[in-house]
Amino acid sequence: MSEIKTIDLGDVTLAYKEFGSGDKYLLSTQNFFLTDCHMELLGKEPYDYHTFLVYMRGYGRSSHIDGPTPQNFTRIWGEDLIRFAGAMGIPSFYYTGVSHGNWAGWHIAFHRPELLRGFVCVDGIAQYHDSGEARPPFQAPDPDQLVGNYEALEKMAWMESWPTNNPQRLARRAANHKEHTEILMSRTREEFTVRNQGDMSCCGAVSREDFYEKLSKIPVPVLIWNGGLDPLAKAEDALQIAQTIPGASLLTYQHLGHGGADECPEMAARDCDRFFKDTEGRIL
Repeated sequence: MSEIKTIDLGDVTLAYKEFGSGDKYLLSTQNFFLTDCHMELLGKEPYDYHTFLVYMRGYGRSSHIDGPTPQNFTRIWGEDLIRFAGAMGIPSFYYTGVSHGNWAGWHIAFHRPELLRGFVCVDGIAQYHDSGEARPPFQAPDPDQLVGNYEALEKMAWMESWPTNNPQRLARRAANHKEHTEILMSRTREEFTVRNQGDMSCCGAVSREDFYEKLSKIPVPVLIWNGGLDPLAKAEDALQIAQTIPGASLLTYQHLGHGGADECPEMAARDCDRFFKDTEGRIL
Protein backbone atom coordinates (compact mmCIF):
# COMPACT_ATOMS: atom_id res chain seq x y z
CA MET A 1 0.00 0.00 0.00
CA SER A 2 1.39 3.42 -0.98
CA GLU A 3 2.13 5.82 1.86
CA ILE A 4 0.20 9.07 2.17
CA LYS A 5 2.39 12.08 1.42
CA THR A 6 1.60 15.79 1.68
CA ILE A 7 2.49 18.91 -0.29
CA ASP A 8 2.30 22.47 1.04
CA LEU A 9 0.78 24.90 -1.47
CA GLY A 10 1.03 27.87 0.88
CA ASP A 11 -2.53 28.39 2.01
CA VAL A 12 -3.52 24.74 1.74
CA THR A 13 -1.92 21.34 2.28
CA LEU A 14 -2.98 18.45 0.07
CA ALA A 15 -2.44 14.80 0.91
CA TYR A 16 -1.88 12.27 -1.84
CA LYS A 17 -0.80 8.77 -2.76
CA GLU A 18 1.54 8.07 -5.66
CA PHE A 19 1.74 4.99 -7.87
CA GLY A 20 3.95 4.28 -10.87
CA SER A 21 6.55 6.50 -12.51
CA GLY A 22 7.33 8.34 -15.73
CA ASP A 23 5.63 11.23 -17.52
CA LYS A 24 2.36 9.55 -18.48
CA TYR A 25 0.49 11.25 -15.66
CA LEU A 26 -2.97 10.41 -14.35
CA LEU A 27 -4.58 12.48 -11.58
CA SER A 28 -7.70 11.94 -9.50
CA THR A 29 -9.16 13.69 -6.47
CA GLN A 30 -11.73 12.24 -4.06
CA ASN A 31 -12.71 12.60 -0.42
CA PHE A 32 -11.69 8.95 -0.01
CA PHE A 33 -10.11 6.21 -2.11
CA LEU A 34 -10.96 2.56 -1.72
CA THR A 35 -8.10 0.06 -1.95
CA ASP A 36 -7.48 -1.04 -5.54
CA CYS A 37 -9.89 1.51 -6.99
CA HIS A 38 -9.59 1.80 -10.77
CA MET A 39 -7.45 4.95 -10.48
CA GLU A 40 -4.95 3.10 -8.29
CA LEU A 41 -4.90 0.09 -10.62
CA LEU A 42 -3.88 2.34 -13.52
CA GLY A 43 -0.68 3.13 -11.59
CA LYS A 44 0.25 -0.55 -11.37
CA GLU A 45 1.12 -3.31 -13.84
CA PRO A 46 0.00 -4.09 -16.47
CA TYR A 47 -0.68 -0.34 -16.87
CA ASP A 48 1.98 2.34 -17.07
CA TYR A 49 0.45 5.53 -15.69
CA HIS A 50 2.17 7.73 -13.11
CA THR A 51 -0.82 8.12 -10.85
CA PHE A 52 -1.51 10.65 -8.11
CA LEU A 53 -4.57 10.18 -5.90
CA VAL A 54 -5.18 13.54 -4.21
CA TYR A 55 -7.37 13.84 -1.12
CA MET A 56 -9.80 16.74 -1.45
CA ARG A 57 -9.42 19.78 0.77
CA GLY A 58 -11.58 19.19 3.82
CA TYR A 59 -10.72 15.52 4.23
CA GLY A 60 -8.07 13.25 5.70
CA ARG A 61 -4.62 14.78 5.96
CA SER A 62 -5.46 17.55 3.49
CA SER A 63 -6.29 20.93 5.03
CA HIS A 64 -9.57 20.87 6.89
CA ILE A 65 -12.31 23.47 6.55
CA ASP A 66 -13.71 25.24 9.59
CA GLY A 67 -17.44 25.73 9.78
CA PRO A 68 -20.35 24.66 7.55
CA THR A 69 -20.37 27.87 5.45
CA PRO A 70 -21.55 26.94 1.91
CA GLN A 71 -18.75 27.12 -0.62
CA ASN A 72 -18.38 26.25 -4.27
CA PHE A 73 -16.34 23.12 -3.77
CA THR A 74 -16.57 22.09 -7.43
CA ARG A 75 -14.36 25.10 -8.17
CA ILE A 76 -12.20 24.78 -5.04
CA TRP A 77 -11.37 21.13 -5.67
CA GLY A 78 -10.73 21.75 -9.36
CA GLU A 79 -8.41 24.68 -8.68
CA ASP A 80 -6.63 22.72 -5.93
CA LEU A 81 -5.84 19.97 -8.42
CA ILE A 82 -4.55 22.50 -10.97
CA ARG A 83 -2.25 23.94 -8.32
CA PHE A 84 -1.15 20.44 -7.29
CA ALA A 85 -0.18 19.62 -10.88
CA GLY A 86 1.76 22.86 -11.17
CA ALA A 87 3.63 22.29 -7.90
CA MET A 88 4.53 18.74 -8.95
CA GLY A 89 5.79 19.88 -12.36
CA ILE A 90 3.05 18.03 -14.26
CA PRO A 91 2.36 19.89 -17.55
CA SER A 92 -0.64 17.79 -18.62
CA PHE A 93 -2.44 14.69 -17.43
CA TYR A 94 -5.25 12.21 -17.84
CA TYR A 95 -8.10 12.45 -15.35
CA THR A 96 -10.67 10.02 -14.00
CA GLY A 97 -12.74 9.94 -10.83
CA VAL A 98 -15.80 8.30 -9.32
CA SER A 99 -19.03 10.20 -8.56
CA HIS A 100 -18.04 13.40 -6.66
CA GLY A 101 -14.49 12.88 -7.90
CA ASN A 102 -15.58 13.93 -11.39
CA TRP A 103 -16.27 17.55 -10.45
CA ALA A 104 -12.59 18.51 -10.59
CA GLY A 105 -12.32 16.87 -14.01
CA TRP A 106 -15.29 18.82 -15.33
CA HIS A 107 -14.00 22.07 -13.85
CA ILE A 108 -10.67 21.62 -15.62
CA ALA A 109 -12.31 20.53 -18.88
CA PHE A 110 -14.33 23.76 -18.91
CA HIS A 111 -11.71 26.18 -17.58
CA ARG A 112 -8.24 24.73 -18.26
CA PRO A 113 -8.75 22.14 -21.02
CA GLU A 114 -5.15 22.46 -22.24
CA LEU A 115 -4.10 20.54 -19.11
CA LEU A 116 -6.20 17.46 -19.94
CA ARG A 117 -4.98 14.75 -22.27
CA GLY A 118 -8.22 12.85 -21.72
CA PHE A 119 -11.06 12.61 -19.18
CA VAL A 120 -13.05 9.51 -18.23
CA CYS A 121 -16.05 10.56 -16.13
CA VAL A 122 -17.07 7.50 -14.11
CA ASP A 123 -20.39 7.09 -12.27
CA GLY A 124 -21.21 10.77 -12.35
CA ILE A 125 -21.83 13.71 -14.70
CA ALA A 126 -21.88 17.48 -14.57
CA GLN A 127 -25.48 18.61 -14.05
CA TYR A 128 -27.44 21.83 -14.35
CA HIS A 129 -30.24 22.48 -11.87
CA ASP A 130 -32.63 25.41 -12.20
CA SER A 131 -32.84 27.54 -9.07
CA GLY A 132 -36.55 26.81 -8.78
CA GLU A 133 -36.27 23.13 -9.63
CA ALA A 134 -37.96 20.87 -7.12
CA ARG A 135 -35.36 18.75 -5.36
CA PRO A 136 -35.57 16.58 -2.25
CA PRO A 137 -34.78 18.62 0.89
CA PHE A 138 -31.38 17.91 2.41
CA GLN A 139 -31.24 17.17 6.10
CA ALA A 140 -27.68 17.69 7.27
CA PRO A 141 -26.76 15.07 9.86
CA ASP A 142 -25.57 16.30 13.23
CA PRO A 143 -21.78 15.82 13.10
CA ASP A 144 -21.63 15.37 16.86
CA GLN A 145 -23.86 12.33 16.48
CA LEU A 146 -21.59 10.81 13.82
CA VAL A 147 -18.02 11.03 15.10
CA GLY A 148 -17.01 7.53 16.21
CA ASN A 149 -20.60 6.26 16.02
CA TYR A 150 -20.09 2.90 14.35
CA GLU A 151 -23.78 2.03 14.12
CA ALA A 152 -24.68 5.30 12.37
CA LEU A 153 -21.63 5.34 10.11
CA GLU A 154 -22.05 1.72 9.08
CA LYS A 155 -25.45 2.69 7.69
CA MET A 156 -23.89 5.60 5.74
CA ALA A 157 -21.01 3.59 4.30
CA TRP A 158 -20.58 2.59 0.65
CA MET A 159 -23.25 0.10 -0.33
CA GLU A 160 -24.60 -1.29 -3.60
CA SER A 161 -27.94 -3.04 -3.86
CA TRP A 162 -28.26 -3.86 -7.56
CA PRO A 163 -29.22 -7.49 -8.25
CA THR A 164 -26.31 -9.89 -8.76
CA ASN A 165 -25.34 -13.43 -7.86
CA ASN A 166 -21.75 -12.95 -8.98
CA PRO A 167 -19.49 -14.01 -6.08
CA GLN A 168 -16.71 -11.58 -7.09
CA ARG A 169 -19.08 -8.61 -7.03
CA LEU A 170 -20.64 -9.69 -3.75
CA ALA A 171 -17.21 -10.10 -2.14
CA ARG A 172 -16.14 -6.65 -3.38
CA ARG A 173 -19.34 -5.13 -2.00
CA ALA A 174 -18.63 -6.54 1.44
CA ALA A 175 -14.98 -5.41 1.36
CA ASN A 176 -15.88 -1.89 0.15
CA HIS A 177 -18.56 -1.48 2.78
CA LYS A 178 -16.18 -2.59 5.55
CA GLU A 179 -13.34 -0.33 4.34
CA HIS A 180 -15.56 2.73 3.90
CA THR A 181 -17.01 2.24 7.39
CA GLU A 182 -13.45 2.24 8.75
CA ILE A 183 -12.66 5.43 6.80
CA LEU A 184 -15.75 7.14 8.23
CA MET A 185 -14.82 6.00 11.72
CA SER A 186 -11.48 7.79 11.40
CA ARG A 187 -13.02 11.14 10.40
CA THR A 188 -13.05 14.23 12.57
CA ARG A 189 -16.02 16.46 13.24
CA GLU A 190 -14.96 19.01 10.59
CA GLU A 191 -14.99 16.35 7.89
CA PHE A 192 -18.67 15.68 8.51
CA THR A 193 -19.57 19.37 8.02
CA VAL A 194 -18.20 19.65 4.47
CA ARG A 195 -21.02 19.60 1.96
CA ASN A 196 -20.85 20.79 -1.60
CA GLN A 197 -23.12 23.78 -2.04
CA GLY A 198 -21.57 24.84 -5.30
CA ASP A 199 -22.10 24.78 -9.00
CA MET A 200 -22.78 21.24 -10.17
CA SER A 201 -22.62 22.42 -13.77
CA CYS A 202 -18.93 23.18 -13.04
CA CYS A 203 -19.00 25.99 -15.59
CA GLY A 204 -21.13 28.77 -14.11
CA ALA A 205 -24.06 28.01 -16.40
CA VAL A 206 -26.98 30.41 -15.98
CA SER A 207 -29.50 28.26 -17.84
CA ARG A 208 -29.85 24.75 -19.21
CA GLU A 209 -29.24 26.13 -22.70
CA ASP A 210 -26.08 27.86 -21.51
CA PHE A 211 -24.90 24.61 -19.89
CA TYR A 212 -25.21 22.63 -23.10
CA GLU A 213 -23.68 25.45 -25.13
CA LYS A 214 -20.60 25.33 -22.90
CA LEU A 215 -20.48 21.54 -23.08
CA SER A 216 -20.46 21.78 -26.87
CA LYS A 217 -17.19 23.75 -26.73
CA ILE A 218 -15.18 21.29 -24.60
CA PRO A 219 -12.12 20.33 -26.70
CA VAL A 220 -11.01 17.48 -24.42
CA PRO A 221 -11.43 13.77 -25.31
CA VAL A 222 -14.22 12.67 -22.94
CA LEU A 223 -15.62 9.23 -22.14
CA ILE A 224 -18.78 8.98 -20.02
CA TRP A 225 -18.64 5.62 -18.18
CA ASN A 226 -21.80 4.81 -16.28
CA GLY A 227 -24.20 2.21 -14.99
CA GLY A 228 -27.57 1.89 -16.64
CA LEU A 229 -29.16 1.53 -13.18
CA ASP A 230 -27.53 4.68 -11.76
CA PRO A 231 -30.26 6.84 -10.14
CA LEU A 232 -27.95 9.88 -9.74
CA ALA A 233 -26.15 10.04 -13.07
CA LYS A 234 -29.05 8.77 -15.15
CA ALA A 235 -28.35 7.01 -18.42
CA GLU A 236 -30.52 9.42 -20.43
CA ASP A 237 -28.68 12.44 -19.00
CA ALA A 238 -25.30 10.83 -19.66
CA LEU A 239 -26.38 10.20 -23.26
CA GLN A 240 -27.39 13.82 -23.76
CA ILE A 241 -24.04 15.06 -22.46
CA ALA A 242 -22.14 12.60 -24.64
CA GLN A 243 -24.16 13.75 -27.66
CA THR A 244 -23.22 17.37 -26.92
CA ILE A 245 -19.44 17.21 -26.38
CA PRO A 246 -17.52 16.99 -29.71
CA GLY A 247 -16.11 13.51 -30.23
CA ALA A 248 -17.26 12.23 -26.82
CA SER A 249 -17.85 8.54 -26.16
CA LEU A 250 -20.42 6.83 -23.94
CA LEU A 251 -20.03 3.43 -22.32
CA THR A 252 -22.99 2.13 -20.31
CA TYR A 253 -23.18 -1.13 -18.38
CA GLN A 254 -26.79 -2.16 -17.90
CA HIS A 255 -26.11 -4.23 -14.78
CA LEU A 256 -24.30 -1.54 -12.77
CA GLY A 257 -25.56 1.33 -10.65
CA HIS A 258 -23.96 4.32 -8.97
CA GLY A 259 -20.57 3.14 -7.75
CA GLY A 260 -20.27 0.44 -10.39
CA ALA A 261 -16.58 1.23 -10.90
CA ASP A 262 -15.87 0.66 -7.21
CA GLU A 263 -17.58 -2.70 -7.55
CA CYS A 264 -15.79 -3.59 -10.81
CA PRO A 265 -12.54 -1.56 -10.74
CA GLU A 266 -10.64 -3.92 -13.03
CA MET A 267 -13.25 -3.34 -15.73
CA ALA A 268 -13.16 0.45 -15.27
CA ALA A 269 -9.34 0.54 -15.37
CA ARG A 270 -9.31 -1.50 -18.57
CA ASP A 271 -11.84 0.80 -20.23
CA CYS A 272 -9.95 3.93 -19.14
CA ASP A 273 -6.70 2.60 -20.58
CA ARG A 274 -8.34 1.71 -23.89
CA PHE A 275 -9.91 5.15 -24.18
CA PHE A 276 -6.78 7.05 -23.21
CA LYS A 277 -4.79 5.13 -25.84
CA ASP A 278 -7.43 5.92 -28.45
CA THR A 279 -7.24 9.65 -27.74
CA GLU A 280 -3.84 9.80 -29.42
CA GLY A 281 -5.39 9.39 -32.84
CA ARG A 282 -9.01 10.32 -32.34
CA ILE A 283 -11.00 11.57 -35.31
CA LEU A 284 -13.51 14.41 -34.92
